[in-house]
Parts: sequence; C-alpha cells; structure tokens
Amino acid sequence: MNKIERLAFVINATKSGAVELADLLAAVAQNHGVTVRMTQDYPIEAGFLEGQDACCVVGGDGTLLSVVPESVSWNIPVFGINRGKLGFLATYSVQEAQDEFENILQGDYCIVNRSILECDTKDGERSLALNDAVIKSADVSRLIGLRVKCGDDLVTDYYSDGIIFSTPTGSTAYNLSSGGPIVMPDASVLTMTPVCPHTLTNRSLVFSGNTELSVELLESAGNPFLTLDGSQRFHGEHHFPFKIKICKKALPLLQPHTYSHFRILRKKLKWGNAEDSNS
Repeated sequence: MNKIERLAFVINATKSGAVELADLLAAVAQNHGVTVRMTQDYPIEAGFLEGQDACCVVGGDGTLLSVVPESVSWNIPVFGINRGKLGFLATYSVQEAQDEFENILQGDYCIVNRSILECDTKDGERSLALNDAVIKSADVSRLIGLRVKCGDDLVTDYYSDGIIFSTPTGSTAYNLSSGGPIVMPDASVLTMTPVCPHTLTNRSLVFSGNTELSVELLESAGNPFLTLDGSQRFHGEHHFPFKIKICKKALPLLQPHTYSHFRILRKKLKWGNAEDSNS
C-alpha cells in the first residue's frame, strides 16, 4: 500500500494513557516526515479528515465509530489503537501499535471495506452507521409495535422492546447480546434482530446486501426513537417510516496483513483458552 504522508489523530482523552500514546506516535510520525493533525474532539468537526492519507484513532470502539461519517465522506482509511474495553474495531493493542507503527507509515498494511447502514427518514434526512440502527420506545415499560417490509413485501409485525438492524461489523455488538448471529465482516448481508419480542417465534433474519427495508409504526409508540451506533439521532413519530439499507459507500478500515477475525473472536469472546487466543 501507499506510504502515509499525512496522518490525522483522533484521541479519547478520557482513556488512560491515550494522550501520552498519541503524542509518542505523533513524534514518531513527524520524525519520518509525516505531517500530523490531532484532535481530542469527537465526533470530529466536518472536514477534519480532508486531505489526509489515514486516521489513527486512540481510544475505544466508540471513539472509532464517531469518526465513521467523516471517514466515509472523504474515503480516508481508519485504524484504531485500543484503549477501551472490547476493541472489535480498534484492533491494534498498545504494544502492537508501538511495534508496527513505523511499518504502517511505510505502507505495510491492507485496507478492507466494511459495509455501513444508510438510514433515511420520512422527511428525507439521511444518516450512516457502521454497527447498527436501533428503533425503540422512549418509554422502557412499553412494547413498540413496528411493521417491517422488504421492498413491497410484508415481513411481519413486531411487538417487542425494539428492533436492531445490523451490519456484519455490528453483528458482535447489540445484535449479539440480543441473541443475533455473528456474521463474517466481509459478508454482503443485513441482519435484523427483534429485542425481547412478544411472539417467541420472532427470530433474527438475515437479508441480502441489496435489500431495502422500511419500518412503519403500528400505533402510537410512546416517543419512538432511532439510535445509530449508540447515539440517538431521531426522536418522534413524524420521522416514520424509516428506510434502511446497505450504503453504496463503505468504510475503509486499515488492518495489519496478519489480521484474523477468528482470532479477534476467540480473544474478545473468550473462546477456547488464552493460548488459542494468541494463535
């Protein structure tokens, strides 16, 4: 791959050691003639990634998710150094980052494209999400009634705590904790998982990547809202129906050549033993 000559840093200063690590790596980059741009603000300001060759996120998965819209907008590869808890997206450990950083700057990496969701409201607002879009009621004591259609074809009516629409990347997030399937990140699919459905036979569905789903309210739902990657974006009945599909654009994610999704799963989900997780 190409050498990195202009590198943006997005730092979550609330994470222990994140600022110090970013300063250290920025110094290494500058010593190699790389122009550095840094911010501790996230979500980052519009245009922050314009003209950059890559973006290094020092924090957790939540910090990386906040960079997604700008990364997709400017087609800037992103890589994360994990200072959070799980690190499914921020896959470089601190030690790996320190050991491999000079090689990354020299172009020793690969780029994979991760699918993202595109969500359109009734009034034409469009937003993107890397992990998931979740529709729920603001009144946690009430079920929400939602009608889901696949194109012009009715899927079914759901009465549940909500519905999760997930990309393959997001399959290991809220989707997984709600009983949904783990999906390989390069699969061209869209997953839908009801949260605590009233009908016990309502289970996760996996749609092809060219599917467009629409979601309607069945009745007054007590202030329904939509969250994208964990951040509430749309609140109120007037935004319905929502249309949800896989976007034509994708997130360019920078990874080492040795990246293994199964190794990440073994490590993060505690499959096997510790020795297996490092293999």
